Amino acid sequence: MAGRAFEVAIVGAGNVGLALARMLDRTGDYAVRVSDCTEEACGRALAQGFRAVRLDASNATRLSGFIAGADAVVAAVPDRLVGRVAESVAAAGRHYLDFSIADAAMAALAAGGRDAAFLPGCGVSPGLVDSVVAHFLDTSEGGIDVAVAVGAIPARRTNRLGYSLIWNLDGLFSEYTSPCEAIEDSRLVAVPALSNRIDLDVGGQPYEAFCTAGVMGAMKGFAGGRLRSLICRTIRYPGHLDYLQLLLDDLGLRHRKDLLNTVLRNGLTDSQQDVVLLHAAMNPGRPDARALEMRIEAQADEGSSLAAGSAAHAAFLLDELASGAPSGAQAMNRAPDGAQGMSRAPDAFGRFLKSRFAAPLVTVREIAVD
Repeated sequence: MAGRAFEVAIVGAGNVGLALARMLDRTGDYAVRVSDCTEEACGRALAQGFRAVRLDASNATRLSGFIAGADAVVAAVPDRLVGRVAESVAAAGRHYLDFSIADAAMAALAAGGRDAAFLPGCGVSPGLVDSVVAHFLDTSEGGIDVAVAVGAIPARRTNRLGYSLIWNLDGLFSEYTSPCEAIEDSRLVAVPALSNRIDLDVGGQPYEAFCTAGVMGAMKGFAGGRLRSLICRTIRYPGHLDYLQLLLDDLGLRHRKDLLNTVLRNGLTDSQQDVVLLHAAMNPGRPDARALEMRIEAQADEGSSLAAGSAAHAAFLLDELASGAPSGAQAMNRAPDGAQGMSRAPDAFGRFLKSRFAAPLVTVREIAVD
């Protein structure tokens, strides 16, 4: 990109926020500043050479001052603060991105009609997964059936549960216990959490996958269209679900979230050596069946692969905005059918794979479908 640096204000200096800041900074095309509510996080950002401000995102006045003058604002904050950041950015008329599932209030902001892009859910899931489903729709004809499985897991299994403290435990508990959604006969339906378990081979290795809340996200907007069915699952090492149900149901910890958190924090490692796996299949059992596998893996010194993958997708979207690509702000906003707008931009998935941010992290291959 030529001309002045595109200014990005990142609210939240956790794993994803700092991963995004590093990616953008390395290009030389962006002027990046970050904020966080903790001194520790701000210290890490300063140590890496970024402009960092200690800021409580719930303070609207200070938040407005921090984002003033930015071309785009990225909310890399806990879900409880996403709405506050989004409202401030909408009022300022700046491009907006986050990594969370859009609720009704966020959907209303996204549908408000503006010149700036308003893009919730720009990580791996929601985000990249949505663009895979859109890719199947855009490169096929007629009604299609899609099954998607995605998961961040330890790069190596070190315990029976096959898991480590990769993600926020409160979010994990919500995924495992909240109602899930799917599309059947082009209609949105509810399915139980932890249901529809399957065995899955990814890259020649065995895994299991089952339904959890949150994977569907904005893809529910595809209901009523050419997508006849869509089921979304989470990938884990074999046996994870059985041990999980022992904890949740046999030991009754489904109703003792505090105790479950204590057990998991005491027993699981805090390793950031994770890998993100994605498996997507269209029309299995039919002549036009297609499938792909994706693997996202960061270098050991780059931290979490989940954070890096989420940051890479967001960085790609910022490149699109900064360069004035054909997808543009208006095309990238939420589409009329309710699906995430960037996912519906022409060939968004293909352009992401060719982007400078995906190349070091992402491998994709087409696979045979049974």
